[in-house]
Amino acid sequence: MAVRWLCSLFGKPFDGGKRTMDHGGQQSQTQQMPGPFAAFAGQQGPYPGQHPALSRLDEVQKEIASLGPQVCSYSGLQNNREYKRLERELTRLLLEVDKVETEGRPELQLPRKRAAGEVEGLLHYLESNATHPSRLAIEELTQEARNLLNEGVVMPFRQGQALDAFEISEELVEAVQDVAMRLAQVKTGGSVPLRKARYKALTRICAVQEILEGRVQTHTLALPLSDDTHEAVQGINEVMSQVSGARCQEVALLMGLSGRDSCAHLARILTELLVKLDALDVSSNAAVRNYRKQVVEEINGLLKHLDLEGEGEDTHSTLSTLDHLK
Repeated sequence: MAVRWLCSLFGKPFDGGKRTMDHGGQQSQTQQMPGPFAAFAGQQGPYPGQHPALSRLDEVQKEIASLGPQVCSYSGLQNNREYKRLERELTRLLLEVDKVETEGRPELQLPRKRAAGEVEGLLHYLESNATHPSRLAIEELTQEARNLLNEGVVMPFRQGQALDAFEISEELVEAVQDVAMRLAQVKTGGSVPLRKARYKALTRICAVQEILEGRVQTHTLALPLSDDTHEAVQGINEVMSQVSGARCQEVALLMGLSGRDSCAHLARILTELLVKLDALDVSSNAAVRNYRKQVVEEINGLLKHLDLEGEGEDTHSTLSTLDHLK
């Protein structure tokens, strides 16, 4: 029933009265009125053409058609600013419909009732998705991941510890992976907003998991190298130290734990670090070249994850995220 309702909401406007044909095949001289409520137009009492009530309902219908796709793609919670905006706009439309005078005439009451039903349907759809048990489960698991990462990564960094001064434990990596696995099992029932919410949460947690796993791997490679190895090593080590800080900042950004930084600002910092690395002459030492290459690859990996800000719109990529978890 919900599918039929959505189709009626975003389908073609009701066509209204059909054209009549004379015996010669000519079209009737009467012209079809535009708008969703054209069927109710025509000479009505003292009003020529379309009744003012129908004109106002046509305007409301256009606003409904504009808000509908926004409501159907919203994947947040009730305390979100966008939710409050959509709810406010729909409530306003409902009041506008209620103000339309029908004069007790059925041909005016029917379109007003239809418009009110569509607005109420959108309000219900918005609320039911934002408060759905699966949506709340997604938020609960996301918060669990935030708490793990805040305690294990973000807070130590903000307290002045460099990331290379403490070890990212295998236990933390496994705990984050466990949250991702449970998140992937949340049922969405085919709902686009729920699938979108799950996908956004999964992509961020999987990105953080990859960042943590990269840090564990770097630790096992006994990096950074000693400054005595080559004259360029000091410069690479300085960049690597900055990358360690950027790694913590990115974890905070992806998990919503940073209110000060932005992805664009961090991307600029990382790009500047790539420029610094490119300016170093490492042509005479293969080990140092390999060291610089690994740092460059890590920076590029961090830049890739910063692109996640817009990926939540692509719900078709959900399966690729699930495959990553298998």
